Amino acid sequence: MNGFKEVFERLLNLSSGERSALRHKAGRALDEADGMALQALFRVMPGSVAPADYGKWFTILTIACLWNVNEVTRFVDMPEMLRECASECMDRRIRALLDTRWDDAGYFAGKLARIAHMLRAKDQWTMPDGWLLLDDLKKWNYDSRSAQLRWARKYYLDVEE
Repeated sequence: MNGFKEVFERLLNLSSGERSALRHKAGRALDEADGMALQALFRVMPGSVAPADYGKWFTILTIACLWNVNEVTRFVDMPEMLRECASECMDRRIRALLDTRWDDAGYFAGKLARIAHMLRAKDQWTMPDGWLLLDDLKKWNYDSRSAQLRWARKYYLDVEE
């Protein structure tokens, strides 16, 4: 969980109303956040975050709030969680996500949040590691496509080979 531990502890300290405000904005762009969601975002997000990254932070925090943070017992890299849910339907969603660029308009965040909802339905005690997810979102639009390569490798590569 690395540096996300302090952020997660701040999530735990939010009121249920603040977490609910974030949860209800999962898959939406930062510019659609209401006052309560913005309050929660800035209470949890470190003060050193650059304004250019606010949308990425908003995305990971809204996704984290899909889980009941008081019940979470472990954090796993999101591509590994996806591998546990592998199916034809999930394959299509992953391919679509890998072909989508991060945008501040919320299109990518919407796709990611729908996938996170599926993961939450499968396991309410395990949530994606927010620090790894944030790092991937920061790298998602790199020309090297390093984040997409990492996700594809973890999701598609047969580890037993």
